[in-house]
Amino acid sequence: MSGGAARVAPSVTRAWLLTTLLVGGVYLGYYLNRMWYPHDEGALGQTAERVLAGEVPHRDFDEPYTGLLTYVHAAAFAAFGIRLPVLRIPLFLTTMLWLAVVFRIAVRSTGPPGAALVTLVALAWSVPNYPASMPSWYNLFFATFGAAALLRWEESRLSRWLVLAGIAGGLSFLFKLSGLFYIAGAGLFLWYAARPEAPPAPIPDPRAPTPASRLFAGLMSLLLLLLIGLLWRSISPFYQFRAVYHFVLPGGVIALALAAREWIPPLPPMSPRLRALGEAAVPFVAGVALPVLIFGVAFALAGGLPALMHGVFVAPFRRLAFANMRPPAPYWALAAAPLAVLLRPRADPAAPRWRTAGIVLAVLFAALLWYAWLESFPHRFVWQSLRGLIPIVSAIAALVIARPRLTRHWAPAGRSRFVLLAAVAAFASLIQFPFTSPIYFLYVAPLLLLSLVALVQGLGRTPAPLAGATLAFYGVFAVLLVTPGAVEGMGFSTITRHATVRLDLPRAGLRVKVDEAELYGALIPELQARAGHGVIWAGPDAPEVYFLSGYRNRSRAVFDFLGADGGPGMALLRNLDGVTAVVLNRTPLFSRPLSPELVDSLRSRFPEGHDVGHFELRWRN
Repeated sequence: MSGGAARVAPSVTRAWLLTTLLVGGVYLGYYLNRMWYPHDEGALGQTAERVLAGEVPHRDFDEPYTGLLTYVHAAAFAAFGIRLPVLRIPLFLTTMLWLAVVFRIAVRSTGPPGAALVTLVALAWSVPNYPASMPSWYNLFFATFGAAALLRWEESRLSRWLVLAGIAGGLSFLFKLSGLFYIAGAGLFLWYAARPEAPPAPIPDPRAPTPASRLFAGLMSLLLLLLIGLLWRSISPFYQFRAVYHFVLPGGVIALALAAREWIPPLPPMSPRLRALGEAAVPFVAGVALPVLIFGVAFALAGGLPALMHGVFVAPFRRLAFANMRPPAPYWALAAAPLAVLLRPRADPAAPRWRTAGIVLAVLFAALLWYAWLESFPHRFVWQSLRGLIPIVSAIAALVIARPRLTRHWAPAGRSRFVLLAAVAAFASLIQFPFTSPIYFLYVAPLLLLSLVALVQGLGRTPAPLAGATLAFYGVFAVLLVTPGAVEGMGFSTITRHATVRLDLPRAGLRVKVDEAELYGALIPELQARAGHGVIWAGPDAPEVYFLSGYRNRSRAVFDFLGADGGPGMALLRNLDGVTAVVLNRTPLFSRPLSPELVDSLRSRFPEGHDVGHFELRWRN
């Protein structure tokens, strides 16, 4: 992590890349078909199957996301069969491409051996911990692809790289609305890159800018302040300090620094600034618009454009009421203090004594790993040393932007690389809102890692043994104390390993916890026996029941809270014609439970039944 990337033969770089991909592929493949959240897998599988049956997302059912991923999954089903492991094939292939791109970004800072280590640590803190083909993983992938394209543009100034960076943003949005976060972070970087450090042409007196220059700086500052206001409004109604710290501060301080930078003298003339902004923004926006327009036209031709707009920009905000979890308290950011000590610049980073210090540090890290395996607090401390870093890294990026003289020893490319990665990570971290589960941190952790690597490389005086031991520690921590026990306990305590068994159902095939295998292994066959060739209803929030049993969902609901009334109501009772069995989920994760009156009515209509785990299976003779 220390020092710039030395020039090496391309063949050496390729050899390191191929080795990294081989190791990463084996590691990911080992965990690929292990563990699930039943409702996630059920939703992904059910929506893909409905598309295969000719339905259109949003128009015919309440698609939880924008919809492009559903078509990817439907294509996978069409090619390989309708089973849950098939959903993970596109995820595996895209992850491998992503690892190659992470390597290409990291190699700019560390050289091939360091880039290999960075890439494998990024993998350890990402997909293997929850290898469900969720759209949030694709948001991470496309943010990384877009950042790599922007780095190539920064190096070559060829507009095609801006178009590709924009296409990455448009595709990310089509997988999930949170793709907009990458677009915002990339946009701020382009704003930064479009203003050179020196004026493009001499002006008579740098201390006396023209009125047009002042007007332009004022308008740009106002737009940036409006962005900060939008960030503030986006966390409504969760105006706690911890939410402000994690979700407003990172993007806000970068935007504020860019606003302050507009006034750093000498103010360049307005015309060159407008031209530079246009040359950066127009290709990027065109790239964003291209896939979005194609997708929108396809929906318009299918008569689903109004439903698409509602499903993407209105319905998701119901999650604020039904699915939320508070972020960690800001004081946990103090857990990052040891990193500041270890990675701070030194006057003699190449001195032999640092090799001895690295060995001592590695021994101490090994002791910490053992302690974290035994006790919950050190495990949580290690987690929080990373989770609280994004606002801190963003604040450092803001300082680099607003006070460029403080980093005058940085190479310009290194400074731009750090600002880009920090801005993308700052906005990508919004994916954790409003459900700030530790798993959601994994959707942004690799971007944070790349930002830290760029920061340490830019500072350029961190002893390599200390940086390498620190990076290796976090990788080993993930491999030994996070992934084996995922997904329960993550971020709070060490669960060294789950006992898993194969869920032996025709549409399953994943290895899940023993109690879950017993639950669905009992529920699904009995449901099929009781319902026969009839129709079922399952809910609230039981998409896995439909998918695993192979019965069609006649309602629009995948997750019931996405419906207009926030859950199943009396309309359910008018939609039971032909239904021969119902499965009542007594503990829905997101939506409201069925009212006692509705449960009583269903029991009277389906008088036979019994409990199967947290479900109640009922049928009529």
